[in-house]
Amino acid sequence: MKFRLALAFFIAVSVPTANSVTPIKVSATTPATTFSLGSNSSIVKSIYTSSGVVLVGTIGETSNQKLVSGNGLGKTDGFIGKIAQNGALIWGSRLGGGLEDIATSVIADTDNTFWVLGASESSVALTIAETNVIVINPDSITVLKETNQNLGLLTVNIWHISAKGELIETIKYQSVTPIMPRDLAISPDGLVIVGDLMVANGRVGQVLFCNLANVCNVITKIGARDTSLRGILRNQDGTYFLIGKSADPILKTKLVGVVDGVILTLNSKGVLQSLVRSSLHKTSRSWESVSDSYLLGGFAQSTKISEATITQFNQRTKPLWSIRISATTSAFTAGNSAILMSKGGIPRLTNWKPKSATLLFLEFDNKGAIKAVRSISNGRSPVSISYQRAIGYSIISETGVENEYSVTFVPSTVK
Repeated sequence: MKFRLALAFFIAVSVPTANSVTPIKVSATTPATTFSLGSNSSIVKSIYTSSGVVLVGTIGETSNQKLVSGNGLGKTDGFIGKIAQNGALIWGSRLGGGLEDIATSVIADTDNTFWVLGASESSVALTIAETNVIVINPDSITVLKETNQNLGLLTVNIWHISAKGELIETIKYQSVTPIMPRDLAISPDGLVIVGDLMVANGRVGQVLFCNLANVCNVITKIGARDTSLRGILRNQDGTYFLIGKSADPILKTKLVGVVDGVILTLNSKGVLQSLVRSSLHKTSRSWESVSDSYLLGGFAQSTKISEATITQFNQRTKPLWSIRISATTSAFTAGNSAILMSKGGIPRLTNWKPKSATLLFLEFDNKGAIKAVRSISNGRSPVSISYQRAIGYSIISETGVENEYSVTFVPSTVK
């Protein structure tokens, strides 16, 4: 008989608090470039490379934009594009088919190619009686009409893109109920995908494995009716580190807040091993972002607070330090830094009392001390932050102009 040890921890007030050792002054930074995507379009993820910034998202059918060329493939298309630091387009590609397609995440491999995660709408042909036309029909023969009924996002797509932006192959998984893939990790023999599967009374977290022969299988489902998986890392020992949120009991742990942030570990075969709950009484919490250094970004909201949460973990899900900042959005992380919309003062930031929510970049050392802070002008909402070693950070944000995005570059001060 095999016994599995399931560990559950609650992150409470015992987590060390991050602070600056010395007072830090906030300096203002101006975006390097801005561009418009048009209506029904969005950017969701970015990768900072030595030769430019790779952007992934969704473009509407009639979107007036310059990231990708050509006519739309469907109502919406996934896309991947690469821009230089001055905003010039290097290459761009549409992804999808004739219906609705979205792109939700991207990861680069050691060959400098990209794996773009997304989903496609499915439809079924229905034959129905024609009721809105008048015909001469003396034999009382029913006039039939064929139409398509859309079934929602049922197909998971993984588009493999070359370093020059060309489609190499597409891996597909067909679900029987709507699915929202959110993030992916590369394994030695394929890809591991996390996301949400819609069920009759809500949603559960789902983990898929797809090999390079285009065969995908469900590894595990997590939760019962209110669990969402938002991100994944593959640990050096072959296990997996997952983040998200849940109101379900998992591994015999019970809900503490309205919704708890959750951190889960899977073994190399995808079996759920442990769970950490990040909880506050009468508060909804979630983890939305995880960097390669296990710096997590999330959000906490109740009738009394609205805070971005940033916590440094180790691979074994032990919290090392944490900071909560009055904010209107989640924190998003990369490397040892985070971005968020700050709406109040922060200890040891000498000149920071924003009159309205302002986009802020914070860089920490390995003990949680704030080492550098930048306010980013005209930033309305953070979208993505990515890190290039020895260069620094690229920050994607929405601006105050409808459908417009900006790219800001910030050098790293922590070596």
